[in-house]
Amino acid sequence: MTAQTNSEMREKPNVTSVYLLCFQSQKPASLDGANRQFLVVEIAIKEGLWPYDNGDDPSFYVAIKGGLLTWGVCRQEVRNSISVGSIAAFFSFTEMTGGDVLYRLCAVTTVIDKVEIRALHTNDRFARFRDLYINSVIRPAKDGWRYDESDRPVSQRHRDWLWRIAEHSGVTQTRFDKRYQRVYEQERFDHAAATDGGVMLAKNYVVFSTEEPEAYISSNPPEVAIARKGEHEKWSQKALQSLTVGTASQFHSSRRDYLRVVNSSGRNVHRHIRFVMPTDQAVAWRGELIRALKRATKTRTHFSQRPPAASKTVCCTPR
Repeated sequence: MTAQTNSEMREKPNVTSVYLLCFQSQKPASLDGANRQFLVVEIAIKEGLWPYDNGDDPSFYVAIKGGLLTWGVCRQEVRNSISVGSIAAFFSFTEMTGGDVLYRLCAVTTVIDKVEIRALHTNDRFARFRDLYINSVIRPAKDGWRYDESDRPVSQRHRDWLWRIAEHSGVTQTRFDKRYQRVYEQERFDHAAATDGGVMLAKNYVVFSTEEPEAYISSNPPEVAIARKGEHEKWSQKALQSLTVGTASQFHSSRRDYLRVVNSSGRNVHRHIRFVMPTDQAVAWRGELIRALKRATKTRTHFSQRPPAASKTVCCTPR
């Protein structure tokens, strides 16, 4: 990704990108090693208050409290390319006892800005809820920035933290790691710009709308599908299926109509779906999906009473 202005990152006239995106919400097997706000979110997940992401990225915990919805650590390949104006539907997925995976449709929203991750610590629009955000891998330090994920267990930390937030267009991760080996060793970098050998951060900290008509976050996300390992998910909410993966299949070149990818490796099984619609059609679709999600939220029923399995995964690993 090259450095771009917000206007350059906006969707092309008359077309809008739509994304179907999955994030993991897994009840923790243990709270050992968790502290500060990370612990608060993990407890909320454990108590079933909402299917928050483990790491609150996207930051639905903050958004429900009244802050901006942001996305800054996971799924870098999507964050790098998603444009201002793009529409996103977010699904949570949770592994249940027995290995089945439960999906819930949590939100429909629209990208309103993309900034460097440092903006979370410096921009006034984040100030009121700054202490609640945990989807930042760095914090301000004397004469620069320091890596900091000390609020979570080692298994939940990101060893490739700099790669996730930095500008590295055309550079392999192996070359990037070698170039910035000292930064990784010191766990800090200066304010210096790329012109004098410093770190250039990418504008891949994504800011989403939380207000209608651009967005709707369900207060009680409905269960929509269950998948067995090695199979595509089976839907119980046919209207939401038609509006999400059904619509995607009409516009996506592969005609993909499922969230869970079946592959032999078992990795990247929740690869995102991106498709493009005429903007007027996309706006109408967004409104229809929001209305359907509202209805499902009000009438939500559980079709699976099996408890979730204890957390066994590491945050942000390909799934």
